[in-house]
Amino acid sequence: MLTWSQRFRFLEWVRASTWLIPAACVAAAIVFAQLLPEFDKRVEANPPFVYGVASAQELLSAIASGMIAFTGFVFSMLILAVQFGSSAFTPRLLRSFDQGYTVKLALGAFVATFIYALLVLSEVAPADDKNFVPQYSVNAAVVLVGLSVLMFLLLIASVTGFLRASRVVANTGRTGRRAIDAAFPRPAETPERSWTDDVFPAAASYDITNPGRAGVVQAFDPGGINATAEASSLVVEMLPSVGEFVAHGAAMFRVSEEPDSGTQKQILDSIALGEERTSRQDPAYALRILVDIAIKALSPGINDPTTAVQALDQIEDILLMLAGRRLPDGVYRDGGGEVRFLYRTPRWEEYLDLAFTEIRTYGADSPQVARRLREVLRSLRAAVPAWRLEAVDEQSRLLEEAVAAVNA
Repeated sequence: MLTWSQRFRFLEWVRASTWLIPAACVAAAIVFAQLLPEFDKRVEANPPFVYGVASAQELLSAIASGMIAFTGFVFSMLILAVQFGSSAFTPRLLRSFDQGYTVKLALGAFVATFIYALLVLSEVAPADDKNFVPQYSVNAAVVLVGLSVLMFLLLIASVTGFLRASRVVANTGRTGRRAIDAAFPRPAETPERSWTDDVFPAAASYDITNPGRAGVVQAFDPGGINATAEASSLVVEMLPSVGEFVAHGAAMFRVSEEPDSGTQKQILDSIALGEERTSRQDPAYALRILVDIAIKALSPGINDPTTAVQALDQIEDILLMLAGRRLPDGVYRDGGGEVRFLYRTPRWEEYLDLAFTEIRTYGADSPQVARRLREVLRSLRAAVPAWRLEAVDEQSRLLEEAVAAVNA
């Protein structure tokens, strides 16, 4: 039976796998290339288009040879698009490109058409019947070519959208909003309580270190860790936050006392490390990508403040959504009210620092960016609960100081 972390990594691999859908399309093509000729042998009526032996062989040969060359062309186009997108915006966008279904379905259609035409070609004029032509099978190959053309047009539209700044920032904003809905479903009604080191029993603590490869914390199972801690009468603190890098041998959990090997394995199996961050439990990741896009646009080599403003539009939308949500305190308790599991979660002030600090640093000398930053902060000030106003006012003060220093 798979552990929680193994299930999480498997699902992430399925979402990011470039070849899984094309492989399924190829398998379907092989099955249909075996079944349709058998159907042709049993049916007497002809399809709308009828081919002779020579014309069917030429058609299928042309489809097979043309599709493999066409697939190579599409791969070249995709590589250029990925290179441009990563250099113009941020390499962290490539994960969303990998997880898109359009590219995978298009490549699957191209390769499946090639395999299907190649296999059906062997069914034309076989050794035991030199005059047999699987008419429906040949017509199906033509239909697959038409489907491939449609998928190519859809792929062009998808890649073109990937290269447009407005589409990129809008998609990133949608990803961030989905992450907020999943992570913070409750409205902000009262100030959040924050736990301190006083909550954790300082005496007799034990560190659980990372026994495997280094990686970024992609997600964890708080309910599973809490249940394990309650069953073992432990208090468990997760030291790295979601999105932080954990080296091999670095401490991942602090436990009130040394657990047995089974309990330790259960705790480690409740956290997933990977090569890069995901937005599954990390609403701040979308802000990180938007900020990266903005500061790259503000770099002297690109000098595109309009793209930075478009990124700020989505940042404003995400922060306004966050402003109305209750942020978790990172404390799990058992049925008796005893603290069993603690983890670090970003506070409202940290979200604001992430959203504004770097853009303010690199964009204070741009009138367009400075004006948009002021508008975002005014919108936030009008929308946030009273207990979050101080952090917004602090950001406004820092912005005015940065603009005054540039104009001094």
